[in-house]
Amino acid sequence: MLPIHIIGHAGCGKTRLIVDLVTDLTKRNISIGTMKHSAHVHELDKPGKDSFLHRQAGAAKVAMVTEEMSAIYLPKTESNGPLHLIETYFTDVDIVLIEGWISGPFQKIEVWRKSQGRPPLFPAINHVKALVTDDSIEQHKLPILSRQNVIQITDFILKQF
Repeated sequence: MLPIHIIGHAGCGKTRLIVDLVTDLTKRNISIGTMKHSAHVHELDKPGKDSFLHRQAGAAKVAMVTEEMSAIYLPKTESNGPLHLIETYFTDVDIVLIEGWISGPFQKIEVWRKSQGRPPLFPAINHVKALVTDDSIEQHKLPILSRQNVIQITDFILKQF
């Protein structure tokens, strides 16, 4: 299992890139898991729904199960942070694409758009292995991958990691 962070400023296209990478990687018969990490505090469940009310009443763990999917809502603790979740639930996939978690320990690919008006993150972030952009940028030694060429990005991931 190979975890890779896809990082970048809000609105730079991280989610769309992950969707495109998952599509390309699964076409190549590579098993993919994804994780969305948010640095913001917000509710994951639907307020007022049964599972939400169970949690509000004090249940330590709440599971939601349907015919096609299941989810477990856990309060965030040291023992169930992102690293633990990856090590516990993603061992059966080839690659885990993590959207965000800039401070995470794994190799990173940054998505950047000049139109966002913010500088790239890579000069201040460890383990960034490539920059995905279609904009011109002055920088040194970091591979630049065209956002329009998902096959090139997928090939880079498979060769680099």
